[in-house]
Amino acid sequence: MSTTCNLTAAIALDCLDAIGGIKTLWVSSDFEPGTITAGATSGITALSGATGTFYQIEVAKDTASFTETFTISNTNGTAFFQQEVTIPVQHLSSAKRAQIQLLAYNRASRVVFEDNNGLYWLVGATRGCVISTGSTTTGTAPGDATQYSFVLQGMEPAMAYQVSNLAALTGTSFVNA
Repeated sequence: MSTTCNLTAAIALDCLDAIGGIKTLWVSSDFEPGTITAGATSGITALSGATGTFYQIEVAKDTASFTETFTISNTNGTAFFQQEVTIPVQHLSSAKRAQIQLLAYNRASRVVFEDNNGLYWLVGATRGCVISTGSTTTGTAPGDATQYSFVLQGMEPAMAYQVSNLAALTGTSFVNA
C-alpha cells in the first residue's frame, strides 16, 4: 500500500460558528492555472504562470450554492470529485442572456467563490467546468422568480482548492459588477 495516501492529522469537531451559502463569485472562461502552489492545510498560496480574467456574477443572499460529490471506485482504482456551483441570476435581459450563452458554449470555465464564512475556493482548477444544466423562468405568480439559473460542473482529480486570498491568484484579474 502506498504511503502517500496515509492520514497525517486528526479531524477535530469544530464549534457551531459556520454558515452555508455563497456570498459572491467570479467566473472565467480563459483562466489557465499554470503551476499551483498549495499547502496541505493552507490551500492555494500562489500560482506561477497563471493567466485569465474572472468576471463577478452577483447573486442575492441565500441563493447560490456549491456541492462537491466524491466518486471513489476501489474496484477500478479511481477517484474523482464532481464539483457543482449553482448560480441564479435574477431578472431576464438580453445582456445577461448573451453572457450566459457564452458560458454555455465554453468547455473550461473556472469559478472562484467567497463563501459566507469569508473563505475563497477555486472550482474546476485543472480540468475546468461546463454548464451541465440550466433554465430560464418567469414563474406564474407575481412573487415568483424571474431568473436564469445554471449549474457549472467540474470533475477534478482533487477536491476544490481553498484560496488564501484573491491576490494569491497572481497573473489573473477580477472584474466586479
